[in-house]
Amino acid sequence: MTLPSEEVSALKRTHEFLRELLTGPRLPMKVLRDKAYSCLRHYPWDIHINERWSDDVCEHGTDRQWCPKCDKEDDDDK
Repeated sequence: MTLPSEEVSALKRTHEFLRELLTGPRLPMKVLRDKAYSCLRHYPWDIHINERWSDDVCEHGTDRQWCPKCDKEDDDDK
């Protein structure tokens, strides 16, 4: 079972890992795989992400308040 604090840590670790990939020196494949595994071990599953942000993100993958598709659907309902 993954705790919320572990998920947050995994998100931060993944962010740093991706930045390192872009800006750091080339790493051996074994090191890359180990770091990727470490990031994904407690990374939140889709279901957890959807639960946490379902009120803020619409089904189109956009911030609910700024989604042009949702605005159009709301207008069609009127």
